Amino acid sequence: MAIVQHGQQYLITDGYEGREGLSEILEAFAAVFALHLRYAVPFHLHLSGTLIEAIAWHSPRFFEWIRVLRRRGLLELIGSAYAQNIMPLSSAEHNLRQLVEALRLYRRHLGVEPLEVQGFWVPERVWDTGKLAPLLRDQRLPNGGYRYVLLDDRLVYPLGDSHEGSQRQRFDATSAPARVPGGEPPRTQSWAEFGDGSHLEPYWIEGADALAALPISGELRYCLPPLSDARWAHLQETLQAMAARCPGPIAVYGDDLEKTAAVGPWGTSPWRKERLRPYEKFLAWLREEPSVRPVLISAWLADHPPQRWRPVDRGTYYELACTMGAGEDYGRWWLSPGWQPYRESLAEAEAHLLQSGPLAQTPIGELAWKHYMACSYETGWHVLEEGGPQPAPWSRALASHARAVHVMLGAARWQRERDGRARAQLGDVDRDGRAEVVLKGGNLYAVIAPEFGGRLVFLFDLAADGGCLVVGNPTDDWNWQEECNRFMEVPRNHPGAFAEVGHENERYVVKAIRSDRRWAEVHLANAEAGSPLQGATKVFRLSAGASFLDVTYRLPREATPLAVEFCLSPDYLVLLRGGRRFVRPSGAGSTRGWRNGQVCVWVRVPPDEPVAWDTPAQEECGHGMMLRLTAYGPSFSLQLGTGPVMPGNGERGT
Repeated sequence: MAIVQHGQQYLITDGYEGREGLSEILEAFAAVFALHLRYAVPFHLHLSGTLIEAIAWHSPRFFEWIRVLRRRGLLELIGSAYAQNIMPLSSAEHNLRQLVEALRLYRRHLGVEPLEVQGFWVPERVWDTGKLAPLLRDQRLPNGGYRYVLLDDRLVYPLGDSHEGSQRQRFDATSAPARVPGGEPPRTQSWAEFGDGSHLEPYWIEGADALAALPISGELRYCLPPLSDARWAHLQETLQAMAARCPGPIAVYGDDLEKTAAVGPWGTSPWRKERLRPYEKFLAWLREEPSVRPVLISAWLADHPPQRWRPVDRGTYYELACTMGAGEDYGRWWLSPGWQPYRESLAEAEAHLLQSGPLAQTPIGELAWKHYMACSYETGWHVLEEGGPQPAPWSRALASHARAVHVMLGAARWQRERDGRARAQLGDVDRDGRAEVVLKGGNLYAVIAPEFGGRLVFLFDLAADGGCLVVGNPTDDWNWQEECNRFMEVPRNHPGAFAEVGHENERYVVKAIRSDRRWAEVHLANAEAGSPLQGATKVFRLSAGASFLDVTYRLPREATPLAVEFCLSPDYLVLLRGGRRFVRPSGAGSTRGWRNGQVCVWVRVPPDEPVAWDTPAQEECGHGMMLRLTAYGPSFSLQLGTGPVMPGNGERGT
């Protein structure tokens, strides 16, 4: 028997309302890992790349569980796509990047060399042989190509032109996924005896260049964890029927790790360790049961290679295809009317990437691809609502934020085309229907969102090696928020810089915008009716050759004291991929900031300004470190810049 646990989450944090955060999920996962160590039962694990990056930033010690399990010989890592995009719907370039990114994260954070990763978990198990098999066997992958893939047992049976009347439909009628949710008892014997038993043994996929398929048992998905006596009986009947039907079979259990851990959709918050008792009872039984031997698939396949070749039609697991209504190829969800604007947002972003040529190969272009991949997380996922499936709120939010790709590629293009002059522009740079201000010079590319607090939402350091993002953390979780550039209140995230605390999303209007060869500036005025800041002005100014922004505030007297926050992400791409290991505070006194390797971003208080350093509401927001200043006078200036600073003036040092 092979146990496969699939762990996936987006780049989440803590502090959500009505749902668990990252800390609670990792506590539950660690408890599952501890049980496998206690009972010495081997298993397989896949972790999505987005989850790995969230762990690397917020809780890197969690990875020690995986290292210990591997040292004990109890764990085989399974590969997959970085952000669990629905792969048959994605371009070949996109899919290749997803797979390469995932393997690199395994090596960087788990110490797992790509050649050790031989098995593949298909995102949402949506399979298409013609589109995916060549990719999984592609020698350009860091592991030289995958050796086996985990597919639902039902996929071995032909689909033909439709599910209705197909051999696959007849098989489904015997299976637990089709029967148990409706209150019908399992038909274990009929399931085991169906057809020629192809669903009980591994096989080579026809036309897939020696790619083996391991069938995930639908019956075992409904037995485990064994939450009742009926499930215990079903588990034992299933294993006995498999052993009787086919010599030397392998029973594969594969499902979400959250389900085993009884967390997220399979539990209530707060999580409690007692929920793992059924799974612990199963592991204790498995360790002592002589008729069932837990194995790791790669080693088992070496001694038990498949004996047959079989064609595999498109398909996924029964519940997704039929009960939830996505269809065997996910097309009903992908093409649903509710998903259309989000599908178009993703398509427009990818088209921009594919048309950008060498720009997409720069570090800023790499960030744009990385962000786009993350926004494709569980592409087009729907939830069941009255009236039928509708796009999930979080899925809509992620697809909406794919628009940030246009901002990143705009910065990459300016880096190539800059001519030593400063520019100021007003336009919809992220194509979201709202105008942003762009200030750009020889060393910086800044984007300001007047409608959402007049905040600095992106700042790119163009003088760094290849360029990088130092303000803005667009790939971190947006919860259900679809608006680009809006500060996220719950949990607090995406403040950017020059964010007035308590007024982060108030509307500003552009009063003036101008530039010449030497400088560019924009004058903003707070137009939020009834706000204490109504009428306040912010002036952003960038000199052509400077590596810092000058920002001057004029406030109504009753608006002071006023706290202003900054979220600094020195080389956001490196922070996403590598975590916080090289992040260090930088500066002291009037200038404070954060350094990541050679990249430094800082905030400076010029002499004699009525401003004092203060404690931020939180130490960090997503992949960004926080600073706060409190102004006690109605007029003051601040600077935000990159690179080393010369004491006393904020200019870039040499």
